[in-house]
Amino acid sequence: MTFTFSFGQQNLNADTATPKNEPIESISSLGAYPNPLTVKSKINFTSSTSQSVVFSVKNILGKVVYSEKLEAKTGLNSILFNRNNSPQGMYIYSIQTDNEIVSKRLIIK
Repeated sequence: MTFTFSFGQQNLNADTATPKNEPIESISSLGAYPNPLTVKSKINFTSSTSQSVVFSVKNILGKVVYSEKLEAKTGLNSILFNRNNSPQGMYIYSIQTDNEIVSKRLIIK
């Protein structure tokens, strides 16, 4: 079974050419390899600026099973995530900055 979540917001004011007071996305290209993982996975993401981020992994009930604060550099960043004692199943991993949260699915076999 596959679940897909999409979030979006429409701008109701068509006269505005550029959005105002909206944060600029600073995290992109978030991905994990291998996924599904058996022992460990490398989490890669690109940051448009040097900044503090929080990497976290939650189970499908929303309980945080892993969290780490780190300093991301401008460009490509990598985090090594070890399964440790986490049981098989689907998890959500996230990179959180002061302005955004980017999340994806991770499967542990």
